[in-house]
Amino acid sequence: MKKPLKQNADKIVAQHNALVNARFSFVPLQMRLFLALLARISLDDTEFKEHVIPVSELLFERHGGSAYQQLDEMCDDITSFKLYIEILEDGTRKRRRRPKYDYIPLMAKAGYDGDVGGIVAAFNPLIMPYLLQLRESGNFTLADLDELRKLKSPSSVRIYWLLKEYSDFGQRTVTPEQLRFMLNIAENEYPRFSNFKARVLDRAQLELARTDMPFTYELERQNQLVQRIKFLFGYDAANTGSDGLDEVQGTQPSEKTELSQHSENVEKAPIQEPAWVQALRLIGVSLRSIKQITKQLEAKEYPLEYVDFVLSRIGKQHQLGKVKKPAGAVYKALVEKYLLEEYLAGQQTPKMIPVKKTGVATRTKMPLLEEVAFPLREVRDMYENPGPFLKRQLQEPTFELHLEAIYLSQGFVLVKRDGEDWLIKTILS
Repeated sequence: MKKPLKQNADKIVAQHNALVNARFSFVPLQMRLFLALLARISLDDTEFKEHVIPVSELLFERHGGSAYQQLDEMCDDITSFKLYIEILEDGTRKRRRRPKYDYIPLMAKAGYDGDVGGIVAAFNPLIMPYLLQLRESGNFTLADLDELRKLKSPSSVRIYWLLKEYSDFGQRTVTPEQLRFMLNIAENEYPRFSNFKARVLDRAQLELARTDMPFTYELERQNQLVQRIKFLFGYDAANTGSDGLDEVQGTQPSEKTELSQHSENVEKAPIQEPAWVQALRLIGVSLRSIKQITKQLEAKEYPLEYVDFVLSRIGKQHQLGKVKKPAGAVYKALVEKYLLEEYLAGQQTPKMIPVKKTGVATRTKMPLLEEVAFPLREVRDMYENPGPFLKRQLQEPTFELHLEAIYLSQGFVLVKRDGEDWLIKTILS
């Protein structure tokens, strides 16, 4: 059996969170093409390029007439493929206070070309805001391409991204209807929840157990019906007991809560990468180089803020055309510390200060607290204006019940700041 080509080692790929949560589904061959194109996006790209994807990167076992016919049919299907996705604000590419959705074709072109021995394909320019120049929007999720390629089921790939978006929180709760919506699973497909659980949830759990996002899950029931699915991963999954029954929120399974029967797959979930590591990998710094930087941080040769300072400084120089290879320039500035004096000169009292959305070197003396905050008025706007499809997925009939189910039960508290109500949650980094 032929193996897929080992390409783009240590490649980090990214998607805007609106794309992570969009409504669509792939068949396996379409998913491979999507990942292959995703892997070819460069940090500096400002528009989509046309790429040739070798047949061997898409078909691992079969070749010949039937295989090429399969590729041709896939190209025909995917060129008419549409995403149902949240429209972003013009200019900022931020998600709107009042979400608005639309259908957007995924591909500009896709076709098999025998002369080059592969698929010639390009993304539709209309989805550029969801895949290119994502550091400018700040609302995106990173994933390791090698981890994604371990997954066989397209639904497992989608669930991987949905959990990865919440990797800093250790859990994510959705209703079955919301998950069906995002995975584009029709109501008449797997009509019994037991079938949906076996074909989608349990299969994803088995496949993700081999990746950096293993998980367990709880089924929260009311009147024997599953109301919510709570995914536990990262620290929460690692702290779950070996039988998955004793240590999740300190409760025993009851009529309301049923725990996954496959928690043995995720007894030792890995710690998620800090955001500063993700930022370095996003610009192309190798894992070997990051290990050297980690050693310097652990030895307190410079504070974590110096990494952020260097990324900002080199990023600006790159935009001005003064630096052609930002990965090498960032690594040199960190390892040789030639910008450290300039950084320290700008600090009145150099000290370790928590940087939002980052972890710290694993051996710091004091833990850092990170705050997640949402204005209550924005949360209410999202509840009252969820879009034509999401509107019918909401289970709670009132905003108060929605607030309790989605936020308060997850550790958020209501706080008044400057005369305005906020939902606040403090997380140990």
